[in-house]
Amino acid sequence: MKVGDLCDRKPVAVSASAPASAAARLMCEEQVGAVVVTAPRAHGQVAVGMLTDRDIVCAQLDRAAGLGQLRIGDIMSGDPLVLDEDLSVGEAIHRLCHRRVRRAPVVGPSGELVGVISFDDLLAQVSGNLRTLTRLAEVRSWPPRHERRGHPRAPGVR
Repeated sequence: MKVGDLCDRKPVAVSASAPASAAARLMCEEQVGAVVVTAPRAHGQVAVGMLTDRDIVCAQLDRAAGLGQLRIGDIMSGDPLVLDEDLSVGEAIHRLCHRRVRRAPVVGPSGELVGVISFDDLLAQVSGNLRTLTRLAEVRSWPPRHERRGHPRAPGVR
């Protein structure tokens, strides 16, 4: 399975030049804890950072500033881990772990933003695979081994 198959194809995104109040409002409206920070390019919007609700709170405390005084570009986490939509789920998990992040923008062939993938998206996929594998492990082969052709019968079995 590929990252593009699992990612949310409607990423919540904001401009780096917008005030933090716009990001906070958007997070509340969309009920998300993070947004992709974007900048325009010739081929569409590209991810230039990530902004979490925690980033906003920490910036307010560090700078003793109101939401309207903080610019997203000044408080975002820049240089985001960006994943290609054709990347395998296994490799995406490896990269997220290596960078120690829980979500990443997903890009198309031209580098344009097409979605966002999160730890929760990946966990749902992996846990579903484990449930399926567990069911397979619980399947008992039929007929029992001792009744298969070419195997001697178990003692006391007719």
